[in-house]
Amino acid sequence: MGLVREFSGKGRLLGSWASSSLMLLVLALMGLVAAGAVVLLPHAASIPPVVAGAATGATALPRRRQDETVQPYVKFMTLGIALVRERLVQRVHLDACSWSDRFLQGVETSAQLRVFVHDLRLYLLERHPLTAETKTICAIYADVQTAIDAALDVQTGIDEACRQAGREATGDELVARRQAFGTALAHCGHLLRFAYVHGRRSENEELRALRAKAVSNDAFHSPAVPSQRRWFDRWLTR
Repeated sequence: MGLVREFSGKGRLLGSWASSSLMLLVLALMGLVAAGAVVLLPHAASIPPVVAGAATGATALPRRRQDETVQPYVKFMTLGIALVRERLVQRVHLDACSWSDRFLQGVETSAQLRVFVHDLRLYLLERHPLTAETKTICAIYADVQTAIDAALDVQTGIDEACRQAGREATGDELVARRQAFGTALAHCGHLLRFAYVHGRRSENEELRALRAKAVSNDAFHSPAVPSQRRWFDRWLTR
């Protein structure tokens, strides 16, 4: 329960095999430390001073504040847990980034991205009505819109220059257009990561429906938010 509460709003502990393995390793180490503390506690007074001094010195390596009432050998045993937990935090963040990158692979133009981001914002605002979350969603959305506008300006300028000169886009122009669109995708990834971190796996299907609508030909004629599937619909369609 402690890990679940700690990572609430930060990511998914079971987002990948790597994060799942690290979570199990943390739990195993916590169990070993608890068992070791129970075994060593009655013998704390008999621990040689050299060993206690080495453990105390090792526990001074992390910069986090240590509880002075904890026995040195307990601090020493929890060093491994702290290192694995830090690695787990990094892995959970990488899982969110990887998921976001894979999800956006089907979006190829700034127009498609604008439609998807608009619908995604409405989707998130409906499911996260709290004031703090609403402000975060709107702030990220504003950054995405700014990046998309910049990408569209670059694309429009290049297309106009090519039309007037009757030529194809140069290598530098293609790079500039790709960089501007990549920046817009990166900002959109921030909003997607919010949906990933604060959402559930069961919502992935609805997010994919939003993406499919954005990249389809009738993107401007579909409802913004996909219809909710009722629990008894599967019985009605049999």
